[in-house]
Amino acid sequence: MMSIRRCAGLTAFVMIVAGAMLTVTVGCGGGGENGGAGTGTVSGTVVHAATLQPLGEITVRADGASTSTGADGKFTLRGVPAGQQTLQVSAAPERGLTLPPGVDLTVTVTGGQTNQLSSPIQMIDAVDYPPNPPS
Repeated sequence: MMSIRRCAGLTAFVMIVAGAMLTVTVGCGGGGENGGAGTGTVSGTVVHAATLQPLGEITVRADGASTSTGADGKFTLRGVPAGQQTLQVSAAPERGLTLPPGVDLTVTVTGGQTNQLSSPIQMIDAVDYPPNPPS
């Protein structure tokens, strides 16, 4: 008997400084390369928000799992515990890149599956958006 596995993706609405909305949806993909039902894989791309060019050497983490993007901006984060997870995305300080304030990269990870981000993660130049201008 063949079983069909269903999976619901999570859509997180993210407010970007300019007031635009960015939707990050994670759903089921093929995969199962990690084999464990308790962990899954998250894959996606990191780009510069202004140019949409891929960003290499960006660190992506979630609950103890960590990886870096390749020169093409793509990453595959393996061994992420199943369930709702928040991705942390960072660059070396000297690169001057950050996520826009208020960005929430919460995803639902399905164990034994590759969960593909439907939209690229966009980073900005840190000098373009000071966190709290003086009042």
